Amino acid sequence: MINAKLDHVKTLEEFYSEIRRQHEESHGVEYCWQHDAMTGLMKQCDTYKELGTHQGASAAAACLTKPKKVSLVDIDLSRWKPFEKLFTDYCEEHDIEFQTQEISSIDAKAIGRVDLLLIDSNHQPAHLEKELAAHAQYVKKYIVLHDTSRLFGKPDDRLYKVAENFVSGITPWKIKFRETANVGYTVMENTINV
Repeated sequence: MINAKLDHVKTLEEFYSEIRRQHEESHGVEYCWQHDAMTGLMKQCDTYKELGTHQGASAAAACLTKPKKVSLVDIDLSRWKPFEKLFTDYCEEHDIEFQTQEISSIDAKAIGRVDLLLIDSNHQPAHLEKELAAHAQYVKKYIVLHDTSRLFGKPDDRLYKVAENFVSGITPWKIKFRETANVGYTVMENTINV
């Protein structure tokens, strides 16, 4: 993933428009389709958490849906920090509770109840297994996984296979949708909406 050039943006709306434009220009238009899926699902959700923030493209897309709460978890928020004020100003203006945690996505402190969880962090199957085991029971409605068709520039569906294996066990989760274009994404749905 590229590091977008965003020094000129002044608002979160500009930030999102510009980072999406640069991602699509660099990686292809389908690269950000997960944002569209996620923002559509956010119409049914009040709370959002993401594991793996990078510069904050997905986080901005989520904030712009104006949920009640947004939580960002990343082991290293240094690429996002230059844009922190855009996020905090927007959230304050729209009465969105906003928090960040610079910790591992599988740290017990990262776990908590949420309506929609985006996982876009470590991209290793064993790590995703740990994330799903730790977080899924606290997610009320949806889990969105990015990069379920390609990893590190090559066709690779190992993360999708982890999701598929997870839902095949004794769990209320099912695969709701899978997009295979570009890096792909997968939407998992909690069938009992705890």
